[in-house]
Parts: sequence; structure tokens; C-alpha cells
Amino acid sequence: MPFTLSHAAAVLPGIRRDGTGRGPLLASALVAGSFAPDMTYFAATAAPAAMSFGDVTHSLPGLVTVDVLITAALVGLWLLMREPLVALVPRRRQARFHGFVRGEDWSGTQLPALAWRFFLSAAIGSCTHVFWDSFTHLDRWGMKVLPVLSEIVAGFPMYLYAQYGGSAVALVVIVWFTVSALRRRPDGPAPVCVPLLDARGRWAAWGLLALCVLAGVVHRCVRWYAAQTVPLKPLDFVPTACFGAGAGLAVGLVLYALAVRLWPRRAEHRDSAATADDLRSPAGRPQSPDGSGPRPPDGSGPQAPDGTTRPPDGRGLPVRAGQRGRSGG
Repeated sequence: MPFTLSHAAAVLPGIRRDGTGRGPLLASALVAGSFAPDMTYFAATAAPAAMSFGDVTHSLPGLVTVDVLITAALVGLWLLMREPLVALVPRRRQARFHGFVRGEDWSGTQLPALAWRFFLSAAIGSCTHVFWDSFTHLDRWGMKVLPVLSEIVAGFPMYLYAQYGGSAVALVVIVWFTVSALRRRPDGPAPVCVPLLDARGRWAAWGLLALCVLAGVVHRCVRWYAAQTVPLKPLDFVPTACFGAGAGLAVGLVLYALAVRLWPRRAEHRDSAATADDLRSPAGRPQSPDGSGPRPPDGSGPQAPDGTTRPPDGRGLPVRAGQRGRSGG
């Protein structure tokens, strides 16, 4: 599959619209497991020797050993990046997004039970990946089951159409699932655990991610092109460019997440913003007893505790109830 992210579509039946897994399954381990076998290909952007290790991650023994460990590392990175990623969403939508990606609360689960559920979910996710690849790559057992995949149509083998066509369809399915899940969640105040970013911070984050993706693509494609001895077509660059982009994006996301989580004044900024919002919002201020609007500060209402009232001219000079203030001019 040229787009590893598309593999997540195969595990969507095991995930509810609220972001939790069905039955004993863990949503994050399912999704990360569906990516795990390809992670060595992304790592090859920095360490070319990792490319050959893909034979292990796509093997039966690798599904229940190495791939589970890779899944654990991916879930750890996901937990690091989750709230910083939500911070890139407009604040009015952050509660909706965080409620979806937060998923299941593991705090009340015993460690042995959680470990078993994680192992099961990771292995299932990895199995879906390898099974799918078997019908979209040359010399896999799926090609023997369906020999038609080796036939040439319009200059390309059928399995190549299955690769790119399947990737595109899977991406559409993932977008549909995500959008439909988000629509079911209500908006609300931004969670306190989500870092607060201003417009400049968001632009800086997007700039960092774009720069890392571009660097990964250029580095991977230039190195791969230099090693080729036969003429290449533009389509030949797609998998290499995708792996380079994914590796660059991963580096950028980790750098961004670490910067946001280590930012020392994050909590102070959110508290200050929340206080400012309360002061600006009539809904956050005490109301007058008659419901006519926000109640002024103590002592400045229509009638103060000493029986005096404030005149409507705003000078702040008290007059006795029943008396009229003088104009002073």
C-alpha cells in the first residue's frame, strides 16, 4: 500500500463512533497495529538498513512479536501528541475532537487485563495489514490465490490498481467515519488538558510540520533516485515520497508535541484566557435579581446596603432613596 494510513480502514469495524473499541479491543492499539508492519520503511529514511527488516514485520512470527512492540511505541507517541494535536483545532471545536480521540479511560483497568487486550488489539491490527498487502504486492500468497492480479491492464499489473485504488477508497472511508463520529459529539468548553495556542503558535506549528514533510520527501527521493540504474516513471516515486513524507511528519509532530508540553507557561495562559472570557461573557457574570442583565459589582447596584442608590448619570455619588441628585451644573 503506498499510503500506510489507509490500513486503518480495515480496523474501523472494531471501533465505535465514540472512539472506544468494541468488546475487549482497544482503539488506539488497533489503529497503531494496522500501521506497525510498515514502520521500518519509514525508519529507512534515516537508517536505510531498516528497509530489509520489513520482511520480518510482515511475517507471521513478526505479527505477534516485533509488531506488537512497534505498536506499543506508536501508542506511546500518540499519547504524547494527542492533546497538542487537538490544540491545532479551533477552540470552539476542541471539546468535540478531544472527546473523540480521548477514547477509553484505562485508569480503572487492571494491568494484566489491559496488557492482554493491548496484545490482542495490536496483533489483530497487524494481521489486517499483512492480509491486505498480500493482494496488493507482487510475490505474496494472495497473488497465488488470485492469479488475475498479475495480469497487465493498460500497461500496469492489476495488483498495482489494487494498491492505489484500495488506498484511495480506504482514505475516503476513514474520512467518512471520522466526520460522522465528530458530528455525534457536542461542542463544549475547551478541555483544560489541551494546550492553549494563539494564532502565531498555530502558524508556527503548521510551518514546522510542512518543513519537516518537505525535507523528508526531498531527502528520501533524492537518495533513492541516485541509487537507480534504470529509467524511472513519475509513478515510481510515489511510495518513496510517501515514506519520506511520513517520516518527516513523524519527526515534526514529536518536536511540536515536546515543545508544547514543555512550554512552562501553558497553564497560566489558559487560566488567563479563561478569566478574560468570563469577564467578557455576560453568561459568565452574576445576574441581577430581576433577570434584567449582569449585576454590577457589590455596592454599585441600584441600591447599596446602606440604603443609598447610585444615580444614573454615572458619577458614582450616592443619594438617598426617594431623593433626586442635583445636576451639579
